[in-house]
Amino acid sequence: MKKTVIAAAVAASALLCHAQENTTLRFSYEHLDFDGSVKKDKGDRFGIQIDHQYDRHLFQAAYEKTDTQTFKPPLKQNLHVNKYYLKYTYALDEKQAWHISYATIDDNLMKETDGGHIFGAGYCYGSWDLTQYLSDYKHFNVYQTDLKYTYKKTFGAWKTATTLIGKYIHLQDRKSNPFSQNAKENYFTPGVKLHAHYGAYHMGAGAFFGKRIFGVMQNGFKVQHHAMEFEQTYMAGIGRHFGATDVTLRYVYQKATEVPVHNDDVKVDNLVLQLRYRF
Repeated sequence: MKKTVIAAAVAASALLCHAQENTTLRFSYEHLDFDGSVKKDKGDRFGIQIDHQYDRHLFQAAYEKTDTQTFKPPLKQNLHVNKYYLKYTYALDEKQAWHISYATIDDNLMKETDGGHIFGAGYCYGSWDLTQYLSDYKHFNVYQTDLKYTYKKTFGAWKTATTLIGKYIHLQDRKSNPFSQNAKENYFTPGVKLHAHYGAYHMGAGAFFGKRIFGVMQNGFKVQHHAMEFEQTYMAGIGRHFGATDVTLRYVYQKATEVPVHNDDVKVDNLVLQLRYRF
């Protein structure tokens, strides 16, 4: 049974190793708690993703809905966000693959990023993955370059993977509007992710250091489109396989600054429950 994919390079390798047709369905629920924010209080996020693999082709689509309680004032209503994701990966041979992705945003409050289009294109070779993203918003653009290296190692019954990540983010025309004008022009964020399998169990942990804003995360399946400058991210999770079903519980802690109002003491606690079924 194919194990959890933690990086695009690993996904390309798994695609080549399993040249038969299979489909994976994922459901997720997240609870978000904002401490120190002047705009957001608590939120709930629901997501669904379907992956279909056929020979050298991997098709992925996802939908995400977030409802967040806000403080009124300064906001007039609660926040409702819908996001849609598409991704396609094609394996060229045993070592190489390329992938393209697209995401779009429907946001009832943040009009500067509502309707935004996020494009991605990347190339994998062995353990390396290079991806370029363009986030096209109404008055400014965000260019992001991701470079990843994944190292896999087996220790007896333990199967491990370590991914080193570097994210470079450049904001174009950030001074054109109050939403992004207080952000910096360039950001660089290094990160590391660890993943291990032992029998039916799998465990993971990770961290991102350095500041980032308007970042594309999770291999194109997460877009941080609000004007929040994240400077610390820590995550840990554990899961178990039950035949074709996998259950995962994950906790994510983030520290951020609400850039438009210079509020630099925001803490976000995020608890994630994910159910995955392979058929």
